[in-house]
Amino acid sequence: MPRNKRSMVFFYGKLLRAMVLVAVVAAALAGYFALSVYILPHSYQASLVPRKAAPIVTQVSLPPRVTLGQSFAIFVNATNDGDEADVQTVSIGFPNFTGTDSIKVASHNFRQTPMLIIKGKQVGSEYVGAEKPVDAQYAIVEAMSRPWASGNSYSITLQVTPETEGRFVAFVKSIALPHNGNQAHWPQEGVLDQQKELVKVYTVDVAKA
Repeated sequence: MPRNKRSMVFFYGKLLRAMVLVAVVAAALAGYFALSVYILPHSYQASLVPRKAAPIVTQVSLPPRVTLGQSFAIFVNATNDGDEADVQTVSIGFPNFTGTDSIKVASHNFRQTPMLIIKGKQVGSEYVGAEKPVDAQYAIVEAMSRPWASGNSYSITLQVTPETEGRFVAFVKSIALPHNGNQAHWPQEGVLDQQKELVKVYTVDVAKA
């Protein structure tokens, strides 16, 4: 092959490699530009949007009346109808009890073991903003799952034995943390309990034998 022809082939080979290199660099710069201008800011902004869990107690079962000394079951089922919660709790308060001797956890499928809280033990209060612990004024059973995924349901069954005749009361509520908005608490209306949180009230008539 003539020398001039070899030089031309060499020149065009270098030119082709240079063009390919320029194209690769241009594509990389375009990809970086798109990533930095469009994709990453949207991802970053999405990460800043607070998750909003929405606890809902879907079922509470207990008998309307029992005989004094007779044990009965309380079944509570709750779900998360919003975003995943770091923690979601189901709380069942018993204003008729100061201790927990008459309360037994028969079964549950929560991720953590339910806690039985007696009068005098500190419990959380006012979850919006800084939490303010208060001393419990009556017995509480608190069950939680950490985390609680969206759409998941957990339930607990308690075996309870009333100690006196008359109106036996149970307070039920569910709270998601972080507490981002009103939807993070169930119920949305009711009465305020000792923790300054809304609860739904359930009652059982306890009669003498």
